[in-house]
Amino acid sequence: MVLKLFARKREQDAASSRADAPVAVVVPTVEPPRPRPRSQAAWAQTYEPADAIELPEDSLERQLRLERFGIILNHHHHWHEHPGLKHAYQEATRAVDARFAVVPEGFASLPQTVEDTPGCPEVDTETSAFLLGRHTVANAQFQKFVDIGAYDEIDLWPREIWPHLIDFKDLTGCAGPRFWRNGRHDRRLADHPVVGICYYEAAAYALWAGYRLPTEAEWQMAASWRIRSSANVLRRYPWGDAFDVRRCNVWASGLGRTAPVTGYEDGATPNGVYQLAGNVWEWTSSDFTAMDEQGSPVVGDMLLKSIRGGAFDTYFPAQATSCFRTGLATLARTHNVGFRCAIALTGDGQ
Repeated sequence: MVLKLFARKREQDAASSRADAPVAVVVPTVEPPRPRPRSQAAWAQTYEPADAIELPEDSLERQLRLERFGIILNHHHHWHEHPGLKHAYQEATRAVDARFAVVPEGFASLPQTVEDTPGCPEVDTETSAFLLGRHTVANAQFQKFVDIGAYDEIDLWPREIWPHLIDFKDLTGCAGPRFWRNGRHDRRLADHPVVGICYYEAAAYALWAGYRLPTEAEWQMAASWRIRSSANVLRRYPWGDAFDVRRCNVWASGLGRTAPVTGYEDGATPNGVYQLAGNVWEWTSSDFTAMDEQGSPVVGDMLLKSIRGGAFDTYFPAQATSCFRTGLATLARTHNVGFRCAIALTGDGQ
């Protein structure tokens, strides 16, 4: 199915030829208690670096090993004379089918005031069908982006960010997420979401892999499941309207740290997208804006991007709902923000 959707997208494309904490919309009046991690302190005292990856000499095989499936599917003409193109294309198609879920067209109503109260101004946005990653990007996946030297690939980064690339370092001064060491993730966290990356690092990875970040409206549509139907359903959480601590990794879950990206299967959306509530906040491609009751902007001049979904240390369940809005400075690299990728299905949105 995805193969046909990609084919349709190519045909239509050819035819048309620094803040360290989220800026919460609802600010608690009392500082909530922090979770008590059972093993995080012990893990912090040791570090088990992941092994270096070995890459084949062949260019196309290298793309497969790096999991740049979007690049293979969208730019396969670069290898039109390669004898292994058919196999690589089939492998990339199977990988996208397994790793992405189709989100049908629908709606998202984004509150525009600081306090999301009944009757507050909203912006209604229609969303076209698209593909959304079933899981957030894990450390092992991001490791390939680091190992291939993508931090030095200038075309992946907006010109205005070039002076800041020198700051995108880990704890030992190597290029990579903030909490890594010597350019390596801890192998025990290979399947945990990558964190300590700013908006631009998330966007660069998505571009490098042949994908993009979802918009805020797309993310909310996927989480709330407000599809086109006579029922006009709007889910408060990805699984339904009632909060359930067993279905997500938030403060009340008691874990106190990230969980593997494949965890909490019972909290998935109807189409199989995991952890749209809890574990880590997720970067979107949309600017974050909000107004006060008089209609004046409250964000200020600092550019913020919308982050959604809550994290393992989110205390209030209301902040992990499908409609809760918040923003974060684009250069912030925090311990509880990650991302997932998306793919457009059609060039004209149909």
